[in-house]
Amino acid sequence: MDKIKQITIPDHARIIVVSDIHGELELLTSVLEKVSFSSDDYLIINGDLCEKGSNSSGVVSYVMQLTEANDKVHVTEGNCDSLVEELLNESPTFIDYLRFRPQSIFNEWLKQIGYSIHDNTTVQEVKELLIPHFKDEIKWLVELPTAIETREYLFVHAGIENKSNWQETDREMALTMQAFLEKEHQAEQFVIVGHWPVSNYKSNIEVNNPIINYDKKMIAIDGGNIIKDTGQLNVFIIDRQKDGDIFSYSYVDRFPISKVLADFYSDGESSGVINYPYYQVKPIEVSIDFTLCEQVKTSKLLLVKNEYLKQADDSRYFVKTDLSCAQLSVKKGDKVAIIDDTCSGYILVKKDGIVGWISKNVI
Repeated sequence: MDKIKQITIPDHARIIVVSDIHGELELLTSVLEKVSFSSDDYLIINGDLCEKGSNSSGVVSYVMQLTEANDKVHVTEGNCDSLVEELLNESPTFIDYLRFRPQSIFNEWLKQIGYSIHDNTTVQEVKELLIPHFKDEIKWLVELPTAIETREYLFVHAGIENKSNWQETDREMALTMQAFLEKEHQAEQFVIVGHWPVSNYKSNIEVNNPIINYDKKMIAIDGGNIIKDTGQLNVFIIDRQKDGDIFSYSYVDRFPISKVLADFYSDGESSGVINYPYYQVKPIEVSIDFTLCEQVKTSKLLLVKNEYLKQADDSRYFVKTDLSCAQLSVKKGDKVAIIDDTCSGYILVKKDGIVGWISKNVI
């Protein structure tokens, strides 16, 4: 890993960390406003500014302006940001990527100059079109550091390898490593990562909030924004204190909010999460609203909402997408985000970053 940036953050400062924005400029500005971000704060954006969302070019321009106006704003590269090298290196698969990924900063840039790719478009042609118009943005993306190091913290998009000299981590691994919290590292600092949605780590209930592992000195903050149907854009906050830093977090999403009208208590049995790629299940017992299923990969028994089950041509059954199989307990007056209110009997909601089902009778 060659691009490592060292910075010094003084005591009593506040550090705000955001990752995996994925082109959602409105969510980024909303979450910074929610935590009252100011020029006195240190802001670390920990990779994946662009791709998959609706306004990648807007996010890149906005963050570039932040870094130019405030030397306390720092950015690491993510695997989605490093795709600019596929353009510069004229990767033969780049045009296929543009066709497959319409929500891409490159397609946004091409649209801004009035060009649409066609069957005969080449990567060389796209490169020649984009560089004159977006040379500053391209240069800025290419020069982003892979890691930012302070005395107490190491910010890297996906993770570091378990080596005595973590700086020897392969750059590709630093940008694409999966499930970092399940691994080990030998750095002295807390390692703060995004990239891998935190809900992938939970087995009994879907939670999108940051995870802190004090024993391993690891913090994972990717709330699954854009990647997960129930995702959110997390912001992780470090308040530097003389007696020890204090961690907290907040988040924003796009779901409408409703007030709970009556208490609802989980049955205590409905729990579990189905995550990609373990969608195959075996139905065991069908009821009005849920079907008791065995997850083929794990043999876990899960109550799956009937509307989320589908039967393949070969008669196997699958869950349509990542799905919470838990019920939530809520109280009258609670505010919940409505994720899916189209099913019979129950509504999929999120409360304080936790996703589950409640009865329609209480909304």
